[in-house]
Amino acid sequence: MSNEIKETVTELKSAKLIRLAEEEAELRVQLVKEELAAKAEEREVRRHQLKDLKSSIADRDLKDKQSQLDREQQGKTFRAADAQDQYNWRVCTHKKGGMASGRDMRVLHAGGNAAYYAVVKHQMLNGDIWVRCSRCSRTWAPPVEKNFYFRDGVAVARQDGVFDQAKFNKAQEEYFKALNFETNNTMSGSVQCRMTRKDPVSGKMVDAADAYRESIASSNLR
Repeated sequence: MSNEIKETVTELKSAKLIRLAEEEAELRVQLVKEELAAKAEEREVRRHQLKDLKSSIADRDLKDKQSQLDREQQGKTFRAADAQDQYNWRVCTHKKGGMASGRDMRVLHAGGNAAYYAVVKHQMLNGDIWVRCSRCSRTWAPPVEKNFYFRDGVAVARQDGVFDQAKFNKAQEEYFKALNFETNNTMSGSVQCRMTRKDPVSGKMVDAADAYRESIASSNLR
């Protein structure tokens, strides 16, 4: 093989190697570009995910704050309604009679001055008699012990407080007093039933009047 041919072959090989090197370099550049694009896309996805997460946390915090405000407002509403009830009950005579006028409507919620009481009496299905004033809507029922547990002057669950015997006795006195209110209304009633439950120790059926009273202790005759 002549020197000229050898040089030509060498040049061709060199050119091929250069072309292969250039193609490899282009491929590497392309791979780097694709990798950078993928990372950029990943960062964008993570940015949106982070944005959504922050938005979700902000929405949850807003809902929690709104729920707290709603509970506080409900508490204020309930306390205001309870205070109004307490006032109406305190000033009401629970009696019939009295004259209401456009200038003085107090008789509608403060009670009248007749001899008979403006109360409705209803005998519950266990035999208890409940009394309701038709003026101020106060209801008297046999007091239930579980409602007289307090801590720092606030009513709490039985396991969290101390039983207030004095308040229980006062509620009982008020109930018996209301029970004796004279009225010419006719007492209504329910079908009479005997409440029983199975004693977990003896397995025998025992009286469950107290359990029934506790189950309806938060009710009234409004």
